[in-house]
Amino acid sequence: MKKLLLSSAAALVLANTLSADEISDLKVQLKALTERLESLEMNSKKQAEQTNALADEVINAQNATSFSTVDMTKTEAGLGAAASKVYYSKNPLSIGGYGEMYYSHQNHTGTDTSEVYRFVPYIGYKFSDNIILNSEIEFEHGGQEVSVEQLYLDFLIDPAFNVRLGHQVVPMGLINLNHEPVLFNTVARPDVEQYLIPSTWHETGLTVYGKTDTFNYAAGAIVALDMGLANHDGTPEADTFGKSWIRDARRGGNESNNETSNIGGVARLDYVGMNGLLIGTSLYAGKAGPSTNGQAEGIMTIADIHAQYQYEGFKIKGLYTQSHLSKADSYLGDHQGVIATVHPESARGGYVNMEYNILPYLTQASTRLPIFFQYENYNLATSLTDGTSFGNTESFTYGLNYFPHEQVVLKGEYKLRHNKNGIDTNENEGIYSFGLGFIF
Repeated sequence: MKKLLLSSAAALVLANTLSADEISDLKVQLKALTERLESLEMNSKKQAEQTNALADEVINAQNATSFSTVDMTKTEAGLGAAASKVYYSKNPLSIGGYGEMYYSHQNHTGTDTSEVYRFVPYIGYKFSDNIILNSEIEFEHGGQEVSVEQLYLDFLIDPAFNVRLGHQVVPMGLINLNHEPVLFNTVARPDVEQYLIPSTWHETGLTVYGKTDTFNYAAGAIVALDMGLANHDGTPEADTFGKSWIRDARRGGNESNNETSNIGGVARLDYVGMNGLLIGTSLYAGKAGPSTNGQAEGIMTIADIHAQYQYEGFKIKGLYTQSHLSKADSYLGDHQGVIATVHPESARGGYVNMEYNILPYLTQASTRLPIFFQYENYNLATSLTDGTSFGNTESFTYGLNYFPHEQVVLKGEYKLRHNKNGIDTNENEGIYSFGLGFIF
């Protein structure tokens, strides 16, 4: 541009001494020079834009191999989306997880509760495309409890046949495998899948699993439930067990050298041949642990049937389960410092959950706002060794979820629980709860 100005100045000086033809030629040359300079400036701008675009592509490519994001459409062996990240990550190392916080108010007692309930990191590593390490570490109740919920190796042989070895989630029910908070709409997990299928139920073992176009399956051997670990209802004078008698029997990888572990068997089969539909069953059976009074050891069995159907914004799911402990009287007597004279023998329960996304009727946003209703009915001891029963409990839960992002959920609900049993002190319970959950 400086050359152009100098040339223009020189042209003015010479204008008085040049002929008309010479001046005309000079103007043509100046015009050509100006066009050339403009072309060079345009090319320089295009080159800068191309350089910036190439730099952005390089950064994006680096991020794609350094950081793996959650793909909500991809799961492995029934696990949640965050737990499945390592299987689809381009980087050998994968880090993910989930978290839950909640606040609740109980009308019947006036009690308020607020808690950082769970923070759970997943750490996975791909030794190769066929050998994968996955782990889940849970910090619960604000970090007061820490446990390893999963630590296993997967040997991927074929879509129809793979082997999982190590500490793993037991493939029972609907929630146990899919316990990430964006995958169920209540603030807390259903009572049926806390007490009868004791989520999160995790044990050490070996399972094989696979899938075809119409079926998913899993089967294996795991460390068995131990009824000798079950607690009473917490009062010194108690001579029977509370509602957690199955949940307390989980070993959870806490075996010590002076304890005896049995092996139990687990199997699961799901039909997935229709888009949006899952129908299945799962079964557990195993020795119930050494007797507490010298009698024969019992057998613990848990079976469930479950189903789920989703079409656009509507989803319905349900589960029914039964449990039975043979030779339950073998676990009477001195039990962890308390004399037990009555023990549960069997239990049953089920629930139905329905939700519908109403946001399309309110706005065209891509976020979701499902409203839901859940009904539960269960008896945590349909029979005891003295011939009595705990009695039924039923609950009605109404609520909504808001998903500002598919990996983040805000929850609100009201639960009305009717305790028609002899173990809960309040016959009717009304509970307002609000929760926050996320996966990453």
